Amino acid sequence: MKSVSTTLEKSSIESELKLSDLRKLIPAESLKPPIAKNIIGFLIKYGLFALCFYLACSANSLLLTAFWTLMSGVFIFSLGTVGHDCGHGLYVRPRWLNELIGQISMITHGLPYAGWKHSHNTHHANTNRGDLDPDRLWLYPDEFTNMSKTGQFLWKLFHTQLFWMSAVGHYFRSMLPWSFRIEKYTDKPEEIKACKKDNLIFVGSLVAFHGFLIVAGLGFKPLLVHFVAVLIAFVCLSVYVRTEHYLLDNGWDVHDKPWRTSRTIVQSPLLDFLATNLNYHVEHHILQTIPHANLPALRPILKKAILDAGQPYHEDELWHFLKLAFNKEFFVVERGSFREIQLSEMPKANL
Repeated sequence: MKSVSTTLEKSSIESELKLSDLRKLIPAESLKPPIAKNIIGFLIKYGLFALCFYLACSANSLLLTAFWTLMSGVFIFSLGTVGHDCGHGLYVRPRWLNELIGQISMITHGLPYAGWKHSHNTHHANTNRGDLDPDRLWLYPDEFTNMSKTGQFLWKLFHTQLFWMSAVGHYFRSMLPWSFRIEKYTDKPEEIKACKKDNLIFVGSLVAFHGFLIVAGLGFKPLLVHFVAVLIAFVCLSVYVRTEHYLLDNGWDVHDKPWRTSRTIVQSPLLDFLATNLNYHVEHHILQTIPHANLPALRPILKKAILDAGQPYHEDELWHFLKLAFNKEFFVVERGSFREIQLSEMPKANL
């Protein structure tokens, strides 16, 4: 399968399809999470992470330690996608259990829960809308030219051939600092209070867990394994982040048309399980209150409605899209018009 409808020009038909029209097609039962299935899924993923983490920490050879650390990272990524579902309040009921699973998943993933939720909700409200989207994958020309030579080199690298490492840099540059500088992003006292509380839970949980392991005689190896596994998880996340909104419409005129700014990735059932259906991203952005487990069943309904309206439904196979992203020339985005500007078009004096 190749990418579908990725170059459709805007037309008068566009105004005939509204987000509210698509949301009316979603059955009420699709908003109910399959609680038992989700709890079992969480327990399986956390159990597999715990097993791999234990094997990595107890392995006597470097090769086995590396292998089980890699597998720990894969399941940390999977737990992060569970935390993503919890962050939208969708994974299980009652709410306290949903929040507990979200906390556990995101702490393991290396992120304070409340700070991540605030950042992610900002992304949903402003997908591909310039300065307002904390997860955008592109720069304006002046932002790029104002970087140091080293910064320009790394940004180009992480957004072309090494795109699969971009979330690692984003983690330290934006995602983690967001939680600890929350006053910079909101003036709502309840959000600031929740983030500061979760920061304490995040730091306290990691210190208590790894402190216990050190006192128990395991030394610093579990801490190193966890740190490397989190980086591996963010490498996995980089792959999916790249598929979700990259090379799609940008700008103010499409922020309420998530089918234009999101992409669904068709992949194997095993990868669906590991990604907790995060790859059904068109459907997720159309209505964030749909539990991830229910997204595959809604895909045919929403896809048909979008295509029947003459609109683009962006979908691709994972490996085909990653090949496209790997070979994409580096570009920045012009302010106002959101036109792509290739590096070769930019004035040499600014590079």
